Amino acid sequence: MTMGSSSGNSNLISPCTSDDSIDDHAKFDLDTMAAYLVKDLDSGQSYRVEEIDQQYVTLEAMKEKLSESHDLLALYSADATTEVEIENTSDSDKDDDDPGYVEEVDVVKHRTSELQPCQFTGCTLFHTRRSGYCETHEVRAKEEEDSRAQALYLIPRGRQASFVEMKGHSFVEDSMFRLYTVFTVVLRCGESTWSVYRRYREFTALYDKLKLRSRLRLPTLPPKKIIGSFEPEFLARRQYELGQWLDQLLTYEPLSNATNPHECDEVVRFLTWKADQPPFPVEQPSDFLNLQDSSSNAPRVNLTDFKMIQVIGRGSFGKVVLVGHHATKKLYAMKMLNKANIVKRKQVEHTRTERRVLGYTKHPFIVGLHFAFQTPQRLYFVLDYCPGGELFYHLTRMKKLPEHMACYYAAEITLALEHLHGLGVVYRDLKPENILLTKEGHVKLADFGLAKEGITDGVYGTNSLCGTPEYLPPEILDRLGHGTAVDWWNLGMVLYEMLTGLPPWYTNDRQKLFDRLRSARLHFPPYVSRRAEGLIRALLNRNPAERLGARGAAEVKAHPFFESIEWDDLLALKMPPPFRPCRATTTDDTPLNFEAEFTRLPLPSVEVVDKEPSKRRGPTRTRFLALRTRTRTRCNRRCSDDDVCKEKTREAE
Repeated sequence: MTMGSSSGNSNLISPCTSDDSIDDHAKFDLDTMAAYLVKDLDSGQSYRVEEIDQQYVTLEAMKEKLSESHDLLALYSADATTEVEIENTSDSDKDDDDPGYVEEVDVVKHRTSELQPCQFTGCTLFHTRRSGYCETHEVRAKEEEDSRAQALYLIPRGRQASFVEMKGHSFVEDSMFRLYTVFTVVLRCGESTWSVYRRYREFTALYDKLKLRSRLRLPTLPPKKIIGSFEPEFLARRQYELGQWLDQLLTYEPLSNATNPHECDEVVRFLTWKADQPPFPVEQPSDFLNLQDSSSNAPRVNLTDFKMIQVIGRGSFGKVVLVGHHATKKLYAMKMLNKANIVKRKQVEHTRTERRVLGYTKHPFIVGLHFAFQTPQRLYFVLDYCPGGELFYHLTRMKKLPEHMACYYAAEITLALEHLHGLGVVYRDLKPENILLTKEGHVKLADFGLAKEGITDGVYGTNSLCGTPEYLPPEILDRLGHGTAVDWWNLGMVLYEMLTGLPPWYTNDRQKLFDRLRSARLHFPPYVSRRAEGLIRALLNRNPAERLGARGAAEVKAHPFFESIEWDDLLALKMPPPFRPCRATTTDDTPLNFEAEFTRLPLPSVEVVDKEPSKRRGPTRTRFLALRTRTRTRCNRRCSDDDVCKEKTREAE
């Protein structure tokens, strides 16, 4: 075969002719086959297809089945089972002076092997590949061969590998975008040191295989944990325990070669498979870069600047701990967020929003952010400490609030919502759990994980489905789009709950709850005043455009229910609260107004993994689910042992 070369932009392979006419339009574009070669068997020279810009190829094989493109592909494949012989078909009209001329060719395909079974264990497929493996297992067989060679290189025959350390762990997503943990294991043999990356599942697979060897001395593997497997304390403990297990396995004195773990193929493979090939981790640091204090004027703090006193709350992403600042001697609430859980539940953007909103929102009825910093495993928000606890806590014990108390709290909430809406922020998570009380008895809104920025319209602006089920307005349930009016709906729900003890339309049946939120009639107990009923009905208007507050907070403040409120004095904290939650005093920092299920929890451990972590374990029960869809057991919340179940009474009514 002779190839014409050209200094121009393209080379040509001239079309060959055959006895049967072939459609002139049967052209095959080989631009997508840049990795394939055409080899001249006479000269031994190979030509890359990508060097040819325009090809017009007619092949004798196309006469048999023009529609089957795999015959064409085989001509340009690097598959060793097919040889390609290229022959000259024309000696005339040859112009050696034409640099763009290429002789006409015939391409003849020769099969060099017959069907043979795949050599891969368990495979029953037949093939014609010279490698001995079918197409499915050829790559895997090559990996196995490379693995054996790597194992012999790292651990020569007669030598033993030793465990060095568990260097750390990272988080990786599988093909289904599910998050799992990978531990970094450092090993040594002679002068060679390498790392392998193993998840807990691979440890258990090795353990199960070794258990089949009856005479092998085998340490006990740490048990599997389903709930809380991404908690920093658990991961530190699991990392330490797996390191101890592997170290014991490799240092046991063998009874004989038959029971020496170093002679087991499974162990050698575990210690060498894909050595120094870390999986692609979830890039957590870049997700959270903007969440710590970035101002040059902000004092830099870390965990050592605070004394942890007691757990006062727990959510789906971490705990809230009462801490004391060593320098100022002030008490703060430190919100600790687990990065792994945030990434797993795809809440990174919500966390960023919470950090931004807390950073620029300054209001007497909104919790303030004092410091923000992070470690490799957690985010830390240092917030105002509200010793009065949650309104939820007090509502649980008081069953319902007097109307003057409900009016006072609703008025302060109204001022907080007015401030947020003026900044273009819709809150979307107003409920008793997120309404905190200060020592004096003023409210502060907390938890801005569902807040949305850039919303100025009362009706439109965003389409997200988020919130707490009992408080969802119809426009969110039906995905019609929503704006700031959703916060006024939630104010109506909270006001109703303060006056009666339960949200309207409450039921444990989720579907029945949603149906009631969309269309059920609103009923009031006889002790609710006409003014309170009128305000709640106006706030719970299912048409967001007609809902009270959709055109601004001024129309809410002007309602007769708030006739006793002096708004300027209230904003200036000159109106005394109706209830002081912290009348009792203690000689220490023990918080009084928080659920025992939180205050009994152990303090979070410091993020140190090179020491054995604490064996102390806390309860795994949580109050939150993703996106604030909480499982709220109203019977436990409202009923004591000698009370009548209010949920049953409500359903009977």
